Amino acid sequence: MLIIKRINSMNKKLNYPVLLILSSILIVFNSSCSWFGNDDNSGENDSVVEIINQDINNQDTDEQSFQAGEYEMPKELVYNENADDFLTYKLYPIGWSKDGKFAYVVEPADEGSGFYLFEIHVFDMVNNKDSWVWKLDETEEGDLETVWKENYEKFKESLNKYEITQQDNFELAKGKTKYKGNEYQIILDTKTKIEPDFGFDVISEFKVSINSEDLGVKEIYKHKEDNFSMLVGTYVPGYILSPNSGRIVVICQMERWGAEGPPNIVYFELVGSDLLLGFSAVSGS
Repeated sequence: MLIIKRINSMNKKLNYPVLLILSSILIVFNSSCSWFGNDDNSGENDSVVEIINQDINNQDTDEQSFQAGEYEMPKELVYNENADDFLTYKLYPIGWSKDGKFAYVVEPADEGSGFYLFEIHVFDMVNNKDSWVWKLDETEEGDLETVWKENYEKFKESLNKYEITQQDNFELAKGKTKYKGNEYQIILDTKTKIEPDFGFDVISEFKVSINSEDLGVKEIYKHKEDNFSMLVGTYVPGYILSPNSGRIVVICQMERWGAEGPPNIVYFELVGSDLLLGFSAVSGS
């Protein structure tokens, strides 16, 4: 996900009518070219994670102001079709803001602790960082409905603060997609190695790219395991298209060996990307 540089025009002495006309042209030009840039984000665990991001400034040009409102308990978006065979992190999308934020709930898998786990995020797709996160204190009893009801006023305040508009239904899109005449395909490249302690192949590193025949290629995510890898599978099960500003949220799904063996753990990383900027020509093309 490259760098956009803005070049300011030199001021020249112009008479008033000409200056007024040029100012109007510049306003239209700026409103249509206000897209993205470059920032890196590293993971917080021992593995090396790099989210490559060129999205620095993508403001929606719709002048309609945000209206604070209520929110219903979100519904699960199933991204892992074989969830019954794994301990799976569950995803509950909520909605979007016009300036590139995506709100969702995640229920991390319980890996034997006996606790119910819950997190709610407001994720900034521009820089691929959380703007706000709330995590439930460890509790042996709990479920989505109870946590949502007991903490609803707190959730509503933050979702309204970040101007999140709830979306009624979410669809996990797969395969190729199109936007403004461009066709896109998400590509996953992996490298494996033999893990001596396990005696079978594990993932040593992988990257995710978005390819467009017309625009080129854009690498949006890199992940490199440390010396001891427990990562046994990587997938891109699909993506979610934003209704605002030509952005996409790609779901990077990972499967790692369970702490005490099977069932394995399936979790995800969300990566936001622009669908117009940050692409580079393919070498040799």
